[in-house]
Amino acid sequence: MSNKNKLGIVIAIIAVLLVGVLLILPKTSSATGQEVRIAANLPLSGPLATYGVAVREGALMALEDLGKQSGPKLEFDWQDNASDPQTAVTILQKQLLNPPDIYVSGVKPETMAIKDQITAKGIPHFVWIFDAFINQDSKNNFRTWVNYKIEPPIYLDYVKSRSAQRVAIVYVQLPHTLEEFNSIVIPGLKKQGVDQLLVEPFDFGKTDFKDIAVKIEDFKPDLIILNGFQGDLVGLVRALRPLGLISDGNTIATYDMMDAAKILGADELEGIRVVSPLFETRPDRPEVKQWRESFKAKYGKEPLYTDAFSYDMVMIINDAAKRLKLPADSNQWLEALRATDIQGITGPLKFDADGDLLTPLEVGVYRQGKLIPASQ
Repeated sequence: MSNKNKLGIVIAIIAVLLVGVLLILPKTSSATGQEVRIAANLPLSGPLATYGVAVREGALMALEDLGKQSGPKLEFDWQDNASDPQTAVTILQKQLLNPPDIYVSGVKPETMAIKDQITAKGIPHFVWIFDAFINQDSKNNFRTWVNYKIEPPIYLDYVKSRSAQRVAIVYVQLPHTLEEFNSIVIPGLKKQGVDQLLVEPFDFGKTDFKDIAVKIEDFKPDLIILNGFQGDLVGLVRALRPLGLISDGNTIATYDMMDAAKILGADELEGIRVVSPLFETRPDRPEVKQWRESFKAKYGKEPLYTDAFSYDMVMIINDAAKRLKLPADSNQWLEALRATDIQGITGPLKFDADGDLLTPLEVGVYRQGKLIPASQ
């Protein structure tokens, strides 16, 4: 055999060995040698797109900021469920063909259509959903969004502070709102001695609220509680205002009013109270102010509270990844996420026993179109 042939054989053997080594090495990113795969199943179009788009915006901004640092590489698979539960199921089935490390879904009822399948897989699941008890007894759910578990005490305290005796409650009729008002708020009001109640649930998709406004006018409440999605609250305010039913301090709304405020005028908002995270009412922390300015520079608009809580979700995932030896299995991820204890844009980031973020809330009030603490 010639020296030339011998050299060719040696080169071929070396090449085979190199390929084998590459095949058994874990796949790596250029930053740290590891990659975290996150599947997102959100309403990026349709009637609930406000929320899904905000989740994606906040997350993309976080990824951009993390890209300036060394650390794990987070890779998102963004899928649009178009605000349709069946589409959400179809998306999940495709994404589970190559199971991700983390799953992100929203909102109601899309998450409800898929959550049990994700639980069966044991994958850590960030749910963008308001339900008060969605995470109770859950082993894999996490939530960074403000929700209906922490909102009712604010309503009850506000009713008490106003010494209200005739309370009108208007809410979109969905399982999570039925749970909030029938299981928490209404029993809480009756316990406080408030038994003169007008309760007006309305169907999701309703656009004309004049009939409800007339009922409220006949009831003559001294306090009104409003619940619904962005479009619902815009319609409710515009039905109540012309009848003079909203006065300074007599109306308090769920935090979706902060989304509706992007549409309503300052005169329409004036004096309305809203259950609000401190991120919205007290934006004077230097890091929050800087973050808001960066968001506006990137997207050309003011951030919604959902943008900020999504930003912090990504930071939570990143923090857990840095504390793990990657790649990690689902149980290791769950343990690391539950141990989260860092500072975020929205405040301290720490989960309770159910996997819900411990989010401080207060009553805000609109003054000249701006949301400020009602205590001021």
